[in-house]
Amino acid sequence: MISLTLNDGVSIPLLAYGTGTAILKSKTTLSGDVDSQVVNTIKLAIRAGYRHLDTAEMYQTEPELGVAIKESIVEGIVKREDLFVATKISSEFAQASTKIDVSLQKLGLDYVDLYLIHTPYLKGSDGDLQGAWAAMEAVKASGKARSIGVSNYEESHLVETLATAKVPPSINQIEFHPYLQHGDLLPFSRVNGGGIATSAYGALSPVTRNIAGPLDETLARLAAKYDVSTGMVCLRWCIDQGIVIITTSQKPARMVEYLGVFDFKLSLKEVQEIATAGVQSLKGEELIPRVVQYHKMIEESR
Repeated sequence: MISLTLNDGVSIPLLAYGTGTAILKSKTTLSGDVDSQVVNTIKLAIRAGYRHLDTAEMYQTEPELGVAIKESIVEGIVKREDLFVATKISSEFAQASTKIDVSLQKLGLDYVDLYLIHTPYLKGSDGDLQGAWAAMEAVKASGKARSIGVSNYEESHLVETLATAKVPPSINQIEFHPYLQHGDLLPFSRVNGGGIATSAYGALSPVTRNIAGPLDETLARLAAKYDVSTGMVCLRWCIDQGIVIITTSQKPARMVEYLGVFDFKLSLKEVQEIATAGVQSLKGEELIPRVVQYHKMIEESR
């Protein structure tokens, strides 16, 4: 699988299998028991060829991912060094050095390849955000995370973090698709943020949320040209901008389909055409409500 080299020299596969949306644990296993169905779904993804596996404290799927990894290694499908495992701290960021140990225990691993602050919207102040990053730097220094980054950060959050950071975040995982391009956030991250990469969740939103919009004709035409689905065009649009994709599915056929994103390439003109179609409507961000609003709602309810 094609990879991207982060600003700390760590190589990250451009396509990840995420365990946070399509995979839902049954109510009987939320108390702590391992959900065998979730384990088997993740194992299917590993067997299909996914090597970048994304989870989080908030998803409550770290134990299942850990079992899936262990069983896949025992069965000879992969080795630990073949995998890129990412997880996220969801709260009490200053306690990252302790919370990483909890995540590692659930995952059954000695280290993760990427550790992220899940959202900045639970911070009490910018000072807390800076303290949180200092705690993340300590995790990296301990060797328990090869790379450290952030998630759902806007430019203001990056500015505050970078003001005191000794090590810049390697990546910012955000909701990203043609209808939500975040203005100057990506150029800022690359140039002023010390080469912060971007990973995208929700990249398929223009297709999966069934919202009619100005992209429809463009996506349909390009899908026909390359003999792929409109969703694959959305994924390739991210890849062609150097953006890591976090995607997921419980369907084996869909898992395999997504891996085909590396079998074709959009032209620069086509990448720009999709971007233009996505922002041509001033109501672009209203077409698909941002998932990140959920995190803001959490903060406001505290």
